[in-house]
Amino acid sequence: MQTEEPRRRTARRPPDRKARIVAAASGLFRARGYHNVSLADVATEVGITAPALYRHFRGKPDLLLHVVDSTVATVAASVAAAPDLDTYLRTTAAESPDRRGAAVLWQREARHLPADRRREQRRALSGVAEGIGALIHAARPEAGPADRQLLAWSVLAVYGSISWHRTSLPRRRFEELLYRLASAAAHCPLGTGPAAGPVPAEGGYTALALSRREEILVEAIRLFDERGFQSVSTDDIGEAAGATGPSIYKHFPTKTDLLVAAVIRGGEERRAGTAQALSRPGTPGETLERLLRSYVAFALNQRHLIGLLIGELDQLPEKERRAARQAQREYLALWVRLLDRVRPGLDPAEARITVAAVLTVVDNTVRTANSGDRPDIADRLAEIGTAILLAEGEPAPA
Repeated sequence: MQTEEPRRRTARRPPDRKARIVAAASGLFRARGYHNVSLADVATEVGITAPALYRHFRGKPDLLLHVVDSTVATVAASVAAAPDLDTYLRTTAAESPDRRGAAVLWQREARHLPADRRREQRRALSGVAEGIGALIHAARPEAGPADRQLLAWSVLAVYGSISWHRTSLPRRRFEELLYRLASAAAHCPLGTGPAAGPVPAEGGYTALALSRREEILVEAIRLFDERGFQSVSTDDIGEAAGATGPSIYKHFPTKTDLLVAAVIRGGEERRAGTAQALSRPGTPGETLERLLRSYVAFALNQRHLIGLLIGELDQLPEKERRAARQAQREYLALWVRLLDRVRPGLDPAEARITVAAVLTVVDNTVRTANSGDRPDIADRLAEIGTAILLAEGEPAPA
């Protein structure tokens, strides 16, 4: 009697495999950067083969698009589901520690998307800010459209600020601190302080003719910020600066030398503003405000340089990278020491998270919030930064 041949068992594909691939890619892109992650790395992280990954995505650019889209969609869903501003602030404060790193994806890694997809992503993120602005309008009817937009981007920046550092707190305290900082931004009164005067034009070079070396460096800084260091070639820089290859190599033997020079330039300009802010006598509160205004002026004057200091330090050679990271730590420590003098007894970790939120609000506003046409932007950022720095206890509703 012939026995029946046993049926061949086939492994079933998990129904959430695509979501697992996106989650794994998100973590790898955040940790290593898009150009330093292969599809094989992502497949290994998920526990599948590379051909299996291609059943879901056409290639790495397609995967990056899904990663960025899903990240922005998650943030947008939180805004759409909130019936009022306070609910949104509390819910997002509770969710943010679990999606730490999201801002790295839509700010740093999204630069590697095709231009049309990048524009779509910016429109989607602007829609998120508009949604937050609508919640602010319901809570603060007196706030005008421009102020609502600025406050909405500031709230987004507070929650996104934890993407750029590793300082943490026990979960409950972490959530309460994020809520308090974001609420201070959302409820900050604007236009109540004295004006500090105009900010110099971006780049600081408009009154002087640039040397060929400066022209090359300025264009390199802009391109590195807009596209990412690894996506820019020396030919791209030469074309933007109107220079030939030999002319560039005369001043900068390699593309890395351009990045090193740019980071050094950023550190020098920031130190100069800091020294000026600290040189005048005053109370700790006055000194902290001058330091805040010095950083606002630096960021408004050098928004592309800010982008490099945020997203491209990992591309530096080891010696320069370590020096740049140390300079960042020392700068943050200066803020924390000053804040401790203004608010004695503040937990050091809370102080670091607070300062990081303020700096990120400034950075994101000058780079993403379309605020360059506001002549009062420096004063408004100083007001929002001060409100966040001094946020204590349960914030009062507007």
